[in-house]
Amino acid sequence: MGDVVPLKAQARTESKAPRTLKRKTGRTGDLETGHDVLPAVNERTHIDADDGATHRKNGVQKKIVQKLKRGQFPVADQLDLHSMTMETAHKALLTFIKDTQKAKLECVRVIHGKGLRSESGPRLKVMTRQVLRDHPMVLAFTECKPANGGSGAVDVLLRSL
Repeated sequence: MGDVVPLKAQARTESKAPRTLKRKTGRTGDLETGHDVLPAVNERTHIDADDGATHRKNGVQKKIVQKLKRGQFPVADQLDLHSMTMETAHKALLTFIKDTQKAKLECVRVIHGKGLRSESGPRLKVMTRQVLRDHPMVLAFTECKPANGGSGAVDVLLRSL
């Protein structure tokens, strides 16, 4: 211990006071009348990725969606909507969700296709994602891995009864 040299003290600087965050109260006041005006209510009760490839309802943790993306939930059943009309595919999708709920399945796959050969674009893809987004029993969905269909299929996480 005789050869020990104390470390030099680092120069210290004064830091700024922590900044305060302004929180939105969700209300805006009307200055002329003095009454509070509520903002327009957003009917969407979910959180989406910008491109619509991933969706989760409020209350579903990001970790759950990450597990779904990685394929850590076993896919119990799948529905293929290829070569169906919009009406037939819509009915089949709703019936499929109802049947999977009865069977108490947690994760399913819906194959809708990419719509590359369709003249009017990926109609089944858009319809499928809209139905899944609005369905109360769907907690989250995400685009499949490329080996499982990529943007032509979605893995769906369902609410347990």
